[in-house]
Amino acid sequence: MNKVDKIKRDFGFWLSRAINFPLVPPDTLQISLTSRCNLRCQMCNVWKAADISEELTLQEIKNLLDQCRRWGVKEVNLCGGEPLLCETCFDVIKYAKALGFTVILTTNGTLITESVARKLLESKLDIITISLDGARPQTHDKIRGQLGAYDKIIQGVGYLNNYPDTKKLVKVFILTLSNYNLDELEEYFRLARGLSIDALYITSVVTDNVKLYNQDPKGGEGNLWITGERLQKLDETIDKVNLLQQEGYGLNYPSFNLIKKYFRNNLQKDDWVCFAGYRRFVVVPGGSVQMCGEEVGNVRKDPSVKNNWYSLKARKRRAAIKKCRNYCLQDCHARQESATLRNIIKYNFNKQP
Repeated sequence: MNKVDKIKRDFGFWLSRAINFPLVPPDTLQISLTSRCNLRCQMCNVWKAADISEELTLQEIKNLLDQCRRWGVKEVNLCGGEPLLCETCFDVIKYAKALGFTVILTTNGTLITESVARKLLESKLDIITISLDGARPQTHDKIRGQLGAYDKIIQGVGYLNNYPDTKKLVKVFILTLSNYNLDELEEYFRLARGLSIDALYITSVVTDNVKLYNQDPKGGEGNLWITGERLQKLDETIDKVNLLQQEGYGLNYPSFNLIKKYFRNNLQKDDWVCFAGYRRFVVVPGGSVQMCGEEVGNVRKDPSVKNNWYSLKARKRRAAIKKCRNYCLQDCHARQESATLRNIIKYNFNKQP
């Protein structure tokens, strides 16, 4: 994309949100291949509703990919549940790559055997994001509900690193910051560097990871939520990580510097600009098209991607999202370069945004 097209697109997202109507296609098609999962994470509700009979067929997914590519969408994110449990996962990756998409796989990382690692690299997958919720086995396994999950991830990353083409695959660790793993944050960075992880993303635990707007102002996650005296530890840790930038890992995404406010339930209107309903076209098992956990259409009832995107339900949902003040700090719904007119100038004309 040339600079003029990028400026137009960035401005298009800003204007779309301002008038409550999408003027540009979304950045990303997000497909939940399955709700099935082999883990039982404390902060996750997805696996509780798993039904294999509802999963989209390969042909249905291909139809989504074909439409979105013609529409101008350039990226697809395959997630779950655990997407590697879906029998068509590799077929979907290969088809999306053949269409020219940048393809991201979001996985819990426990199913990456030697053969799976080889297939991932052969598929020409662009980015793999692996959820690792602690620098120590006991921490991750407690949060994720399965003994040995940590060791499987470390082994799986080792398999990915064993292949000559592994440098072409961007490997990302995602940590969901909570009271359980706060003390391990600095150690986590060192672990990632030792495993040749290319990027880190630190997100914050949410009350409900399906309906992200359901944020209990008192911290509904109980022991996972950072409260009381632990907030001082949070401040010290975030300040230290920011100061050191931990061995070259950039932390310049929108949510990181808002973590302190988030756990104090003190976020203000101007802190966070949400592009849910604009940035991603989200489809889950059953064909439901969702915006922040609520259905606005269904590709099984109406296969047209654009009909679902421009539906009256979608318009009403975007208006509700714009009024939401229960900020979830999920960067999949952020578009910093389009948040304000000032940011459009900053990210397109300044040498160092």
